[in-house]
Formats: sequence, C-alpha cells, structure tokens
Amino acid sequence: MHATAFRLVMADLALAMSHVNSEPRGALGFAAPARAFRAMLGEDAVALLDACGVGDVPLGDLDLTPRLIEGARAERGDAPLTGLA
Repeated sequence: MHATAFRLVMADLALAMSHVNSEPRGALGFAAPARAFRAMLGEDAVALLDACGVGDVPLGDLDLTPRLIEGARAERGDAPLTGLA
C-alpha cells in the first residue's frame, strides 16, 4: 500500500465517500447509491451515513478526481498527499 493512504483522515474519506455515493448508477435506476441505501433501510441507513459523515453532493458538484481530496486538504490547512513518501 502506498504511504499516502495512511495520511488520509476521516474528513478525506467522508468527502470521497460522499462524492462516490452521490453519483447516479444505471444499475440502480439512475439513483445514487446513498439514496438507494436510504430508500431500502430508512432511518438505519440515515443514521449510519450521518455517523460516517457521508452526505449528498449535487450532481453538478461531483468531483471524482484526486483534486477533490487535495483541494479539501488545502482548505483545511492540511499537508498535501502528493509528493509524500
């Protein structure tokens, strides 16, 4: 495993999961996985997603590139992941 994987913090993971799980999927009738999860499990799913810091991201704001984490880390004042050994 690359050393930068250990530099991720929960905020990085929650942000990535929010974006990944907000992207609509054809296999889910073009619903986002988080929305389908909430529809299937109701309040339990809501509680789990909230506890993990996973929220909905509007379609136009989705960013599934490494820039997502780097930008968020810069805004928080955290060290960048790139260039670390």
